[in-house]
Amino acid sequence: MNTIYMIRHGETDANKLFVVQGRMDNPLNDHGREQAHQTGTFLRENNLHFDVIVSSPLKRAYETATIICKELRDQKAVLAQAGFMERNFGDFDGRKIDDEYANLVTNDAIHGMEKNKDLERRVFDNLNQIVERYPDKTILLITHSHVIKSVLVNLVKDFTYTSYLFNCSISVLTHDQGTYKVIDYNINPLK
Repeated sequence: MNTIYMIRHGETDANKLFVVQGRMDNPLNDHGREQAHQTGTFLRENNLHFDVIVSSPLKRAYETATIICKELRDQKAVLAQAGFMERNFGDFDGRKIDDEYANLVTNDAIHGMEKNKDLERRVFDNLNQIVERYPDKTILLITHSHVIKSVLVNLVKDFTYTSYLFNCSISVLTHDQGTYKVIDYNINPLK
């Protein structure tokens, strides 16, 4: 059985301004770096150890991963995997998150946006690759809001693409004999 800890990256200036980032390669802001430090400390203080550390290659996720590793005092390399990049939001990249956005995302109606089912297929395909490559391991995955949501909408009743995930929130799932199960989600480790 695998256990997978999925962590959303720390805050960016776009997050602070409620702007859709999608594939824009924004770095963390100072508050986001502090969130990553606190998350790493939380994991270390709870005696969590990881066999494999995987990240989206986008700066905000990869930087979060490296900061968390430093706090864990873990010398493992962070494996960047493009399959865990945030979805392409098409025409909504760079626009404010608002009611129109929520309606359009829910209905797969944003021009140029990666469709919900396509996102879900991509993310589960990449999760399957990781658990097949590292059977019976504990995996830390630092990624993006909609990547995590694509898992939760399939496994948690009443969870939607418009449900809120905290920056640096932790969602925990297991994989056993082809079945994923959510243990907990949207855990806020920040003080």
